Amino acid sequence: MAHLRTQIFDAILARLSAIPEFAGDGKVKRARTSAIRESLLPALTVTWAEHQETAELRPCAGLNGEDGYDRRLPIDVIVHFKAEEPDIEFDRIAVLIETTLGAAIKLDGLVIEMTLSESRAFVDRATGIALGAGTLTFVAEYKTLAADPETAAH
Repeated sequence: MAHLRTQIFDAILARLSAIPEFAGDGKVKRARTSAIRESLLPALTVTWAEHQETAELRPCAGLNGEDGYDRRLPIDVIVHFKAEEPDIEFDRIAVLIETTLGAAIKLDGLVIEMTLSESRAFVDRATGIALGAGTLTFVAEYKTLAADPETAAH
């Protein structure tokens, strides 16, 4: 089994890949090691590299009194696109993402809840020209056992 964080990412990737527009190979990835080909646009990258996960000790989180952690994981869904009307395109894709992830607020019991905390379209500050990317940041609140990060705590 994998760290619960990886299970959360896998569940998010599966849901986003089920959106017909993002069902193709390479359209949704957890991390990218090279630039996205224009033919793949629009595409999504799901990451937590911009933020850090935080954890606080939760005494007696397990069924047998084991300690655990209350965790808070910020997850960025980076939207890559090319459009004549970038603000409208970003919002159109944001609706698809928010609808999909909003319908799975508990991710099949992996998290306590996952909610949208912010969204942002990227613009060159000097010129005001849209950069063809934006991000929606969700926060997943979840619990694990301290000695077993693969298992959700109660």
